[in-house]
Amino acid sequence: MDIEEDILIQKYETLLYNKESIYFDAEEFGIIITYYMMEERYADALEALIHAELCHPENIELSLHKIRIMMNLDNFDRAFELLLMLEKKVDDILEIHVYKGHIYTLNDEIENAVKEFELAFEKNPGLDEEELQYIPDILIEQKYFNAALMFLHKFIDSDKADAETFFKAGQCYEQISNIQEAEKYYEKSLDEDPFNEKTWIILGAMHLNSNNFAKALEAFEFALSINNNAFIASFCKIVTLMQSNEYDKAIDCIMEALSKLPGDAQVMYTLGECYEKKQDLPEAEDCYTKAISQEIDFDLPYWGLSKILYAQGDIESAIQVIDKAIELEPDNENYLYFRGQCFISLCNNKNMLDTILQNLSSIKNSNAEKSDDSEFINKHKKAVFFYNIRSMEECCKYLLESILIDNKGLEMFFNLFPEAKDDAYIINYFGKHLK
Repeated sequence: MDIEEDILIQKYETLLYNKESIYFDAEEFGIIITYYMMEERYADALEALIHAELCHPENIELSLHKIRIMMNLDNFDRAFELLLMLEKKVDDILEIHVYKGHIYTLNDEIENAVKEFELAFEKNPGLDEEELQYIPDILIEQKYFNAALMFLHKFIDSDKADAETFFKAGQCYEQISNIQEAEKYYEKSLDEDPFNEKTWIILGAMHLNSNNFAKALEAFEFALSINNNAFIASFCKIVTLMQSNEYDKAIDCIMEALSKLPGDAQVMYTLGECYEKKQDLPEAEDCYTKAISQEIDFDLPYWGLSKILYAQGDIESAIQVIDKAIELEPDNENYLYFRGQCFISLCNNKNMLDTILQNLSSIKNSNAEKSDDSEFINKHKKAVFFYNIRSMEECCKYLLESILIDNKGLEMFFNLFPEAKDDAYIINYFGKHLK
């Protein structure tokens, strides 16, 4: 707020406090109302509006301020009533269409919203009104990405686009999974604003998801050249190096990150991952243990440590540690499978484990041409592991789901576990569900 606005607000509040007569011109009232709205003091904004309407009862801009206040108070029905009343009193104005369109999007009436927004653009073919810039934002906020793109391209196709416009187009294309166009418009945004750290990180993440590690690394390094302390860019660079199997380089980056964030459990866990991939299990174990001490309710270090303990042959300790991970993330399938494998190994039943692996392999081969092959294997595998840890309800649930995909699933299961044919729980479960 500049000095003149500050003086105006102080004058208004002094008159209000002393209960004196209040008069300002309409523009000054607009400044006062806008100030209170920016401060989210909507009751004060409404009070100022009442005084303003007494002084200027037919002023259109004050009517628009009232509509804005109602919308900020989420009183959209009242705002729409006021819009319709204003529409009857004045010729078409841009704001009426923008605000009506906004309310339509909130009510999921996207066709009506687009019609109103189209009218707003027709009223201003030069695209120089600030209100038009809000239209794509409104649509993006409500996840109407295709509609937002339609209006963003009005700016792009008229050479009125800036870095932010291209960035929003990239966002929309990314949300509708048009990755090629998303990358194109993020790059256009960077052509306009090459020092935007956030855009470099997003572009890098897209390259990383596409397994284009060289471009991803380049993007994250650009972000770091802009802001050497950008933790997200630094971490993404580490992930990129790991996925490229460049573990030594990743470790160097992690050490640099740890010098800035020495107590960060996520960074320490990631260091453990690198050492585990390098088969340096003692270093990995040390990192996972440190990560647990830094953040006791972080599940991933328990998962990492349990794998190390398993590899070292300490199965009972591995089970205790993976149980902690499951306590923190009870629906994590990797943890549940691993726990089942631990129990199998604890029984020293290597033949059973080999049979399970062979069985899964044979399932994969016999169903190689099926489109639902992976889903069947996944369900069957869950049934096998839950049976081994005697979680019968979960076992039967997944066994039933596998049978619904391929009726050979039950036969395969009984070939693996002949004793299961006489299991009372399984008999009762399938008696109830397969009547």
